[in-house]
Amino acid sequence: MKKILSILCILTITMIACQKTLVDEAEQKSSAILTRSADANATYYYWYKGEKIALTLNSNYVNVVVENDLAKSASTQSLAQSYSLIQEENERCGNIITLKLATKTVSSEYEKLVADLKQDERVKHVLPFFNRGAATPIGTSDIFYLKLKTVNDIATLEALTKEQNIRIIKEVPNMPLWYILSIQNSSFESSVAASNYFYETQKFEEVDPAFMFDFKPSSIPNDPMFSQQWGLKNNSYSDIDINATAAWDITRGAGVKVAVVDQGIDPNHNDLKANFHTLSYDAQSGKSPSVFVSGNTHGTHVAGTVAAVWNNNLQVVGVAPEAKIVRVSHDLYLSSTFSAELADGISWAWKNGADVITNSWGDQGGAYYNRMHSTILEQAITDAMTKGRNGLGCVVTFAAGNYSGVMDYPGNFHDDILTVGSIDSNGSRSSFSGYGTQLDVVAPGNNILSTLPNNSTGSKNGTSMATPHVAGIAALVISNNPTLTRLQVVTAIEKSAKKVGSYTYSTTSGRPNGTWNNQMGYGLVDAYAALNSVCPVVTFYDQTVTTDCTVQGCRVETKNITVSNGAKLTIIGATNVTSFATLKVDSGCKFEIRSK
Repeated sequence: MKKILSILCILTITMIACQKTLVDEAEQKSSAILTRSADANATYYYWYKGEKIALTLNSNYVNVVVENDLAKSASTQSLAQSYSLIQEENERCGNIITLKLATKTVSSEYEKLVADLKQDERVKHVLPFFNRGAATPIGTSDIFYLKLKTVNDIATLEALTKEQNIRIIKEVPNMPLWYILSIQNSSFESSVAASNYFYETQKFEEVDPAFMFDFKPSSIPNDPMFSQQWGLKNNSYSDIDINATAAWDITRGAGVKVAVVDQGIDPNHNDLKANFHTLSYDAQSGKSPSVFVSGNTHGTHVAGTVAAVWNNNLQVVGVAPEAKIVRVSHDLYLSSTFSAELADGISWAWKNGADVITNSWGDQGGAYYNRMHSTILEQAITDAMTKGRNGLGCVVTFAAGNYSGVMDYPGNFHDDILTVGSIDSNGSRSSFSGYGTQLDVVAPGNNILSTLPNNSTGSKNGTSMATPHVAGIAALVISNNPTLTRLQVVTAIEKSAKKVGSYTYSTTSGRPNGTWNNQMGYGLVDAYAALNSVCPVVTFYDQTVTTDCTVQGCRVETKNITVSNGAKLTIIGATNVTSFATLKVDSGCKFEIRSK
């Protein structure tokens, strides 16, 4: 049920530091900003059924319109390289090329990029992308749609399009009065700006800025063995998987580095090498690059679960298939300097930019160390969790171990480590999986298909196989919101876990992120739910609203807002709306807060 607060003002109303927490709905719609210029801080909108909808510019993508002969040639890569951009695959998009910035940008960098592209003789138009909550940003093109009020209005349309140098492409088949138009030779900065102009003449029934929705089914890669990876998509028990396909519609881990501290990874594996980071390290010798010894299969298998390459028509796919794998090798055989070497490897990883450090090893249920501790190794782990990612903290995952009833060290020594147990494909704890008071979550660990050396694949069992599933989810969460702290990422994963199996989950002291069970932790990790539990914030600051306007998103923050001139401001949030400083609603205006 919607909760609606509607205020018709007789006097000016001022609200300071007020907060309205709203009811649930997991699905998130677009949040917003659009532009007639290259100003990434400007506030913009589009018209939908007579309502003005605010938008938020995404400064990490642009679409560019080029000549058809350029779009059909290899020289588009040259265009992308000229500006240090990545060209995205675009099927059936004609002369529109999608370019992605290699790193997150600030407003001024985006503005300069747009200005530079506009000066490039190869580029006819630079078109914006917009955020839509946790979903993938959505692009625009040189196309927009318009609906006449009556058939007699075609003369009005023809006159106005001639005046504005807009091209009428055609009437939409089976959609009476709807036309497709192009801004390609006009002065309009975007299809949204053009559609707004035509709507605001009040001469036409409707407009549609033709957002480039990607309406394909939920992401299923073409990797031929994907159907055998039950941990990613379970065809027998629909809820007993990590919900990876839905998460991939939001992100696949691009921009995130996952350090795999293990027995070395086959450097030539065809389903992995495209995702290898350029840096690697051998913790045993204290030198780069990493070392791979033929016959060691464990590290290659773990790496494939984290980030086997997406959609390359080869073998399998990883949980975060666009993340980069940072290889940190050690043969993991007992030695007198074992702990120091592993400490070195973990420290090297966070100091060289790893966002997630995954460790599918431990002390074999205490068989070697019992209750003994390594201060140097523990310091390396805690340093990674507190100092990594420029102080945001690395997410560190460890296997719970394969000695049922006890847990491996060092995964059990610190509450901040994300310690992972194993389940089978029907949602029960794996018979071998370690458990106890330090267990945080569980993930698929029985019969897990992944990469093996010499371009092969195979299945393995163990909490070693469960742990990289969780590391991959951490990479997805960080990719979608790089400013999150380690604690925020871990909290998102724990709070969103599914309560699977015939186990009693209960409120437990020291476990703040939901009900918990000592054999299952918070439950089975859910990649999609974890992404959606960390809502991006839509900000609406320092605005004077003079015409009806709607701002919406998962979380909305407002500050210093004035509603005047008889306008109505509607704030829609999936989880909450917070107003800081002053909100003034003048006499005769309306202000409404509601849930989605």
